[in-house]
Amino acid sequence: MKNFCLIALSCILNFGYVQASHPIDANEAPKENVHIQPQFHLIAHRGGVVDRGKNLENSIAALDEAIERGYVGAEIDVRQSKDGKLFLYHNRSFERDYDSKGRGADMTWEEIQALRPLKEGIKAPVSMEEYCNHAKGKLKELMIDIKLDKPSLEFYQELERILKDTGFLNSSYFIGHGEYFRGKGPLITMLMRETNDFFKEYGEKTKDYYFLFAGVDEINGRTIKWAQDNGIKIMCCANLPFRGNVEPDNLPNAGRNIKWLIEWGVVNYQIDSDYDIFFR
Repeated sequence: MKNFCLIALSCILNFGYVQASHPIDANEAPKENVHIQPQFHLIAHRGGVVDRGKNLENSIAALDEAIERGYVGAEIDVRQSKDGKLFLYHNRSFERDYDSKGRGADMTWEEIQALRPLKEGIKAPVSMEEYCNHAKGKLKELMIDIKLDKPSLEFYQELERILKDTGFLNSSYFIGHGEYFRGKGPLITMLMRETNDFFKEYGEKTKDYYFLFAGVDEINGRTIKWAQDNGIKIMCCANLPFRGNVEPDNLPNAGRNIKWLIEWGVVNYQIDSDYDIFFR
């Protein structure tokens, strides 16, 4: 996370002022009551509540805990087996969690289901269809990160079928590789650097095709005001570093940024579950 002072300076330069904000002490957050306050719409990163290894990413267990806490959605990592089965797993190969260095794209679904876990209690990767059916009626939204370099038309058609059959087609978000779905219901990622170009091309239709996706330490007041004025959904993310150690001031800095965003009226967030203490 960048230092909050840089965010404040950016807002002053880009918008002219910034509202006062006070640090949020993570120790003040309730420990027993983990339920999310209903005014916030949280999407759980990597398939649910993971909490640094508590549950396997993209698993039914992680999904169930996210539902229990009051998340409205989950972000899932979608891959495709050699024989065309859509399944959920973040990495290309399975060596992190299973006794195999095989890649999902090179293995059949039967082979993937036969993977031997490195830790007790870990199950084989779940299919996208099973996950979505389990989430049906319990989550309102899905965020989909397609982990294929060049998705085929057949991949998109199967993905669309699953989303339609499970009721998520009109309440999904895509992080990259989402242009196939433009105008079909889901919203597609629009980054900070793309706002001017997208709005120039699509005008008032931008809100029907795209959502603004930005880090809690990245977005500024001017951009928030612009999106709010044009009816464009803002979703900010707070995710732990994928590699390396977490900095000691990570949570306090995130808390300050989130408090500032809440003061601006931002209610939609995609987060690692470590950060949900600021929304209880």
